[in-house]
Parts: sequence; structure tokens; C-alpha cells
Amino acid sequence: MSSVEITKAEISRDGPSLHLHFISARLPYRPPVKWGAFNAVYFELAFEGVESISVRKFQSHDRSSQNVGHAGKILLTCEEAFRLSMTCQFMRTIKISGLQSQ
Repeated sequence: MSSVEITKAEISRDGPSLHLHFISARLPYRPPVKWGAFNAVYFELAFEGVESISVRKFQSHDRSSQNVGHAGKILLTCEEAFRLSMTCQFMRTIKISGLQSQ
């Protein structure tokens, strides 16, 4: 995903895990009718069984791009305003919702 705004990153030793909250201005191809007034999407993802993680930058109010690769394990990299690289065993979606953004 490109041009997302990371709003929160929580690292927990239990699991260990990373919860990532972000907003994307790119709506789904066919958003639900109830999303009529929304112009953005809010995501909350949980990355479980974290094996390695590196956070090098966390700048507020700017955009980042995310890439998720899969080679037996999940590899997540974020660049630009928020720089993170991580490998983990699995990922799950906690929440996806429509959002009215400025």
C-alpha cells in the first residue's frame, strides 16, 4: 500500500506482537453503501510471533508506503515518514472501517 498515514504502532512483549493503526486515502474498489460520505479507510492490523523488528523513524503527519512480502514468514517494510522493518509468523486484521478525513 502506498500513501498511508501511520497513526499508532504498539509493540508488546506478549506474543511478541506489533499492532499497527493507519489511514489510507485509497478506498476499496466497491466500498459498502454505508461508506457513502467517507473518503478514507482506517485499518488496524496485528502482527503476531514477531521475530525481528527495527524502527528507525516515526515522523508525525506525513505519508508512508507499506510492503508485505511472504516467504514462509511475513516481512513488513514501511518507508518514508515511518521506517520499520519486521518479520513475523502471521498477521490478522483487527479492524477496517470507513473514515471522514480532512
